[in-house]
Amino acid sequence: MDKRQLSEIFQTRLRSLVNDKHQNTAQFLAATGIDRSALSQFLDPAHVRLPRAETLRNIATACGVSVDWLLGLENAPEGRQSLSSRVQIEHMAGATRTPLEQWRAEVEGQKIRYVPSLLPDMLNLAFHNSDAVGETEIRGSTFENILGGAMPEDLDFEICMPIQTLHNLAEQSGYWKGASPELCRRQLNHMAQVCDEMYPTLRLHVYDGNQSYASSFTVFGKTRVAIYVGEAYLVLTAKDEIQAFVRKFDGLVRKSLFSPDRVGAHLRAMAKSTA
Repeated sequence: MDKRQLSEIFQTRLRSLVNDKHQNTAQFLAATGIDRSALSQFLDPAHVRLPRAETLRNIATACGVSVDWLLGLENAPEGRQSLSSRVQIEHMAGATRTPLEQWRAEVEGQKIRYVPSLLPDMLNLAFHNSDAVGETEIRGSTFENILGGAMPEDLDFEICMPIQTLHNLAEQSGYWKGASPELCRRQLNHMAQVCDEMYPTLRLHVYDGNQSYASSFTVFGKTRVAIYVGEAYLVLTAKDEIQAFVRKFDGLVRKSLFSPDRVGAHLRAMAKSTA
């Protein structure tokens, strides 16, 4: 590969970094230490010029890519490092206003994909009537608050959860050991009612947790992935990272034990079997 080819590849990849929607040109210049005139020359197709090694390293470090990727010597997706500057931690404990509200607003009208830690808040009886359930059910079902107490009219919401969680609820085992059978029965019937009434705008997919595993995460449209780590979220915003979690979620959907329009009937059958 001659210098002109290297320069063309470098210009294309540098331009993609400068045009990154997560920053503007001024932020790029500040992060890399490049001055505006030098950047203009690097991006000018009429110039066959490559930066010095030190400048290449500064760009790679600031943008979370490799020098080899900048020069077209590797084709790994954008040369991203395992943890780039697009990864952040959002803490929820004690916050009066959490980022969840902003994330929901940003993807209004888009699909939200959700793998809950236990019961999804929008299917929780306490979500609709906190006076109707006991402390055990409330404590066990509301670690996360993805919808923030409201069911949007333009909801497009998919949930994937293991059937073992529902079995534990029906049998008062696992997290719900010692819970009231009557309240567990009401919880299952409530979930069935919401799933039937909200279908198809809200779709619950149930998979076998012995065959597939997923930690709790939410994909907010095409904007971000929020991985729940207990009182905080690990947030990813790189396009390739978001797509990886979309594929993970869609893989769980394909392994559903029954279609979401039949979930209500299965939940009611579980409620009847509650001891």
